[in-house]
Amino acid sequence: MSAAPVTDVSTATWVRVCAFDALFPDRGAAALVGGRQVALFRLAGDADTVHAIGHRDPYSGANVMARGLVGTVGDVAVVVSPMHKQRFRFQDGAAVDDPSVTVGVWATRVVDGAVEVACAPLVEPSAGP
Repeated sequence: MSAAPVTDVSTATWVRVCAFDALFPDRGAAALVGGRQVALFRLAGDADTVHAIGHRDPYSGANVMARGLVGTVGDVAVVVSPMHKQRFRFQDGAAVDDPSVTVGVWATRVVDGAVEVACAPLVEPSAGP
């Protein structure tokens, strides 16, 4: 059973996941947060921002999103699934070509050089197409 989506990050329960410096720019890393697999991304150009999305690709069902390619569609940052090449926006987890399909999105913060992720997602992932 998953927790209800976070609506107020000020009351969220946070989990310390890794050192910020352990994440390489534009490369993903997988972590277990609140019993769910999450893909973390530190984007080049973002001084101290980490994005956390669901690690499960909703099209294939495989936990592979941390191995996706980082890019942009216009000026929107996305990750491209390594399975079927669907693009997902970091900001809301929606697939670029079908916004009804989403990966989850988790709130993150960097505290004293460590990445923390909220236990409950901001956006729940969809079951798939």
